[in-house]
Amino acid sequence: MTCADPGLSASARSAALAAEACAAGTEAKRALAACGLAQTQPIRIAVVEQAMHPSFGACLAIYDVRAGCLEITEPDRIAPMLAGKDARADLPAEEVFDALIAHELAHALVAQSAPEIRVGPAEQEFIANVFEMMALPPRSRELMLSAHPVDPPGSLSVVHASVYVLAPRAFANNAWRVFEAEGNGCALVQRIIAGEYRFPAR
Repeated sequence: MTCADPGLSASARSAALAAEACAAGTEAKRALAACGLAQTQPIRIAVVEQAMHPSFGACLAIYDVRAGCLEITEPDRIAPMLAGKDARADLPAEEVFDALIAHELAHALVAQSAPEIRVGPAEQEFIANVFEMMALPPRSRELMLSAHPVDPPGSLSVVHASVYVLAPRAFANNAWRVFEAEGNGCALVQRIIAGEYRFPAR
């Protein structure tokens, strides 16, 4: 299915699910564009029974930069993957689905917006998690923030790849607090993709 946004297409088990992927992708692109992240190459969203990471196996979603394909697990299979280990398990699966598309599209548009800049893993995940949080309805975002509280304005030193691996939801909440802090927001995102800013090494 070609989405209303001609830069996106979607495939899924049903036309309704493909349409949902298109809608989520279009909304995410709008938010990303507001922060200066531009799409320059087509992106296909593939809604599959189980997304697979080439190194780690089953996952929620992944973007393959070489293929220009965002692969995401079907919504009804997301909750069992989160149960008992991730606060997002308490959210409606459709909300998590939309937010995951925003997360992976952020990775895609970082790559397309800054093809000559090496954006580090901490910076990549900072941007992706900010847009995942932004895609959630306000009430659900507050639920996530309360599950792993991080006091404003967050901590720059917590934006580190090791924290993301060990405590991904705390990383996401801290990323949101840092993004919200005065003087940061889209200006910080733009500095990252311009190669002008990296978070402090630990």
